[in-house]
Amino acid sequence: MKKILVVNDFTIFPIVHGGKVRIFNIYQNISSNFQIIYVCLGENPKIQNKIISENFHEISVPKTFFYKIIIFITNLMMRSSVDDFGALFFASSNLQLKKVIRKELAECDIVIFCHPYMYPAVAPYIRNQLVIYEALNVEYALKKSILSNGYLKNILLDRLRMTGQALLKRCDLCFAMSEDDKQLFTQVYDVDTSKIKVAPNGVDLEYYTEIYKSRLIKKEQIISAPLILFLGSGHPPNVESAKQIIRNIAPKLPNVYFLIAGSVCWTIRNENHGKNVGFAYLITDEEKRELFRVTNVAINPMMSGSGTNLKMLDYMAAGLPVVSTAVGARGINLKNGIHAIICDIDAFPEKISDVINDKNLSEFLSSNGRDLVKAHYVWKEIAELMVNEIKNATGKK
Repeated sequence: MKKILVVNDFTIFPIVHGGKVRIFNIYQNISSNFQIIYVCLGENPKIQNKIISENFHEISVPKTFFYKIIIFITNLMMRSSVDDFGALFFASSNLQLKKVIRKELAECDIVIFCHPYMYPAVAPYIRNQLVIYEALNVEYALKKSILSNGYLKNILLDRLRMTGQALLKRCDLCFAMSEDDKQLFTQVYDVDTSKIKVAPNGVDLEYYTEIYKSRLIKKEQIISAPLILFLGSGHPPNVESAKQIIRNIAPKLPNVYFLIAGSVCWTIRNENHGKNVGFAYLITDEEKRELFRVTNVAINPMMSGSGTNLKMLDYMAAGLPVVSTAVGARGINLKNGIHAIICDIDAFPEKISDVINDKNLSEFLSSNGRDLVKAHYVWKEIAELMVNEIKNATGKK
């Protein structure tokens, strides 16, 4: 069994955002064909070797004190998280990390980068290994859209663009999340598009099967008002979306209750929100399942971002009718009015009302959305696609 070294700048657990969800599901499935060693930076004081499954291990290496101090100061200066850039600039000086990388890389046939940030720390030790870039986002475009303007932003983006270009030139194969991301790569970088394959985000369909079936059964409402749900981590595009709900959508639907759930709530807790907006800072899996059972409409009013929103696939897999912006639906091959309602922020109140008041429309979107996910966005099948591409690339090496 061939061995793959996967390198990234953060641990897989706890699985609290979309990137971690993808990494866990993709490599858990790929581990039936390859032995996976996932090397990353962690917060523990000592190197940790976590056995995720028989052929899937995570080795987390402590960040240095210097690394932590610099990132803390830079975060304050930028007024947003720049943790990824810590790996880009300083991972190469982490002696423990370099020792682990040299050891594991010497025993591996393939090395995969989930982001470009760790590439400078690994590049000097790559010899004859197949190099793969699994681009969870077009990082340059994403960071450009969310970092606050200033001289420091320019320095960070210049280094990120240079590193992304070097990785794309060096890699034998690149996985992009969508055709849109593939095209964006060609706009940002000088890249051979023949080496870029699309491997979209996915969902564990079986996890949501029971929820979907229970939604088909008529049940009493837990609250008297229709329930509208938005899930999100503290990622800046989610923060922007939550503010849109509080400021521009919820006030126009006073008889509808909006629940914003997830760690995004911590960043908006001081927002002046009306009585029809609630926050759920931390929800368990069981609470999430129950929310999905009783939600009338799921929304995704995102205005920026790259890659694919996993929440969209979760919503549709559970059979929730969805109202989203085009940005929120990016990377998913859905049709407006068939699989979901796609519209501008200004139209959200009207479209949400349409779905609430039209049972046939709600059921139509619910059924079609789940069918789309079932046909194209299941983790196991996406991982199989990636395995086939990796084997093809290995044969050409």
